[in-house]
Amino acid sequence: MATLIITLIFGLLIAFFATQNTSTASLYFLNYSLPNIPIYMVVVGSLLAGFFISWIISLVNEVGTDLTIRGKESKIKDFRKENAELVKDIHKLELENTKLRAHTNAVEDDKSL
Repeated sequence: MATLIITLIFGLLIAFFATQNTSTASLYFLNYSLPNIPIYMVVVGSLLAGFFISWIISLVNEVGTDLTIRGKESKIKDFRKENAELVKDIHKLELENTKLRAHTNAVEDDKSL
């Protein structure tokens, strides 16, 4: 609803601007020329071109961000696998340590590593 209201206000401002600026201008770009274009069309066209260019830049930025996030997620997945393997190794070492203590009847030392 807020988008509709903002769009309506924006449209009314453009309409008011168009009724106030009806004089014409000629546009030249390289070898091309567009004679007798109303000034409000030049302004609105420039505004729309700016919106389009900013959308393209935003799209490129979003793709770059998505690729960065995908790379980070891949690294996190690799680290989780490595962590799971290390936990398994720790568990195996704890079992081996327990077996060795039982076999040698060694007293557990709380200060040892």
